[in-house]
Amino acid sequence: MSQVNPAVQKMYAGNNMQMGSGQQIPINPSTGAPDINAIIGNMVDRGKWYYYDTLKIAPGTTLVNSYQFFATALGQPDPYNNNQTKTKLETNLPTANKFDPPYDLILNNLGFYFATNNRLYDLSIFSQFVRFEFKILDKIFFEGHFWRHPPGAGITGYSTTPGESAWINGMAQPQSIYAFGNWAKYIAPIQRFSLTLYIDETIGQAINSVGTAGLTPAILSNAGAVLTNQPTLLTQNQGGNGIWLIAFMNGLTDRAVQ
Repeated sequence: MSQVNPAVQKMYAGNNMQMGSGQQIPINPSTGAPDINAIIGNMVDRGKWYYYDTLKIAPGTTLVNSYQFFATALGQPDPYNNNQTKTKLETNLPTANKFDPPYDLILNNLGFYFATNNRLYDLSIFSQFVRFEFKILDKIFFEGHFWRHPPGAGITGYSTTPGESAWINGMAQPQSIYAFGNWAKYIAPIQRFSLTLYIDETIGQAINSVGTAGLTPAILSNAGAVLTNQPTLLTQNQGGNGIWLIAFMNGLTDRAVQ
């Protein structure tokens, strides 16, 4: 085995050739230099990270009973967006509904971000009619509504252009999130998780308590809305831009050390 060159040692790691565990950094026997391409056993690179996925729904669409986040992996066709291939603009999850080893996640925040060009009418539809369930394996760990899980991010400002506006759910500041703190959840490698949106009721079912005769809520102002259907998004002719909704899992993840 070749002798380790002290000058090479200092170039890579100063005077300390130990890893955080106290073990020696692997040495390439042919060069005497640290083997920076070696996978270091029993160690991981832990850091802040978020995994995200995007739901795109076209203007004028009548919503269906459910939508799945994280069920279509990076590089796969998106069933909700005309089978367009998902790139990293839409998701950074390599495999649907799980993390490949050694990746995992300590989930500290589950958030939803509506793109600011979504119309307030359509955002209101989602806030009023849509709920979600987040499961690890078959157990529901989080459920409810978007307003309880704001993103803490987005665009804040004002415009001098008549008729221009931007809306998100919550405040655009990092501390304005629903953090899980001591109740964060651990998702292990290969462990299946899912995030599903549900629209359980038709418009008629949802507003039954206030009646329909002579009482037409603003939520029904869309000319395409039908009482016996789930809600309908604004059409392009009505100024609709559809829905662009990002769900994200924020926390700590482990990656390989090399």
